[in-house]
Amino acid sequence: ARRDSIAMYDDSDSDSDIAYVRHVLRYMYPGSTPKNGRVIVLPAGTLGDGKYGDEEIDREFCVALLMDDGVNVDRWRVRVYDNSLDGWRLLGDGITSLCWNHVGPSLRRCELQLEEKPQPASTSAMDALDLNTCRAPAVGEQNGYFGIGIYNGKNTQNLGTLWRSAYQLGAAFAFVIGRRFKKEASDTPKSWTQIPTFEYSDWDDFVRKSPVSAVWVGVEMGGTPLENFEHPRNAVYILGSEDTGLNTTMLRACQHHIALPTTGTRSPSFNVAVTGAIIMYDRELKRRAAAAKLAALPTQNRRDGIDSVKPLKSNASH
Repeated sequence: ARRDSIAMYDDSDSDSDIAYVRHVLRYMYPGSTPKNGRVIVLPAGTLGDGKYGDEEIDREFCVALLMDDGVNVDRWRVRVYDNSLDGWRLLGDGITSLCWNHVGPSLRRCELQLEEKPQPASTSAMDALDLNTCRAPAVGEQNGYFGIGIYNGKNTQNLGTLWRSAYQLGAAFAFVIGRRFKKEASDTPKSWTQIPTFEYSDWDDFVRKSPVSAVWVGVEMGGTPLENFEHPRNAVYILGSEDTGLNTTMLRACQHHIALPTTGTRSPSFNVAVTGAIIMYDRELKRRAAAAKLAALPTQNRRDGIDSVKPLKSNASH
């Protein structure tokens, strides 16, 4: 994707001296900011000189430009900022002249936002259990999957400790955003040899490549208390760096925002590796509790005390 700067054009010329107007599309992934948006500079003269109402782009052409820039349009749908509405609308019929902002006499910019297309609803771990058998999953067996990682992590010991906990508590994968993965001495089981570990160059890279239909759970102070949180069946837990955490834009992009409770009289901030371990342990405890609750329910046509000690019959025996 191109990251051309649009702030360096000379806008001192008058309109009469302009041969054509440059048009720029700036698009943002969820959780990103305009400052970190990606831009597509249209070839000179694509939309004429910008003076005679010919600044319209139909939906197909706009989608084609995004595809050429690497956007997966099967996963992401597009909203455009419409100045006449003072808000974001679906791309619909395309970009009209009212969607262009006059950055300068020779430059027009149109703002686009990408949002994930609706996916099948992710159920809770309890909903995912088989009500017909009512048998609790074996210890360590997961319902759904989850991954966990850190955005801009600073302390290498914390990273290694988190990877170790992730492997031990059943994570399907681990990841880092904004830094390269390195083997850490604190990761004694060498988790990268057991589960996939991904590295993402920045937030946008993470967004583009994150699992489809997995729910993002941002972990930061001020969120839903962990004890009141029902973990999604498929989840990606995102922890912030030790010093700056996750910013507001990132938290808004997450479907859930959770936090660990404290006594209220001491420091509200936990070590990032400890935070991740507590969250994963809470998920496992609640999964086991849900499984035990379902296992205690009577099975259809089962006589408690008689059939309950017999092995379940397979469908093949009928």
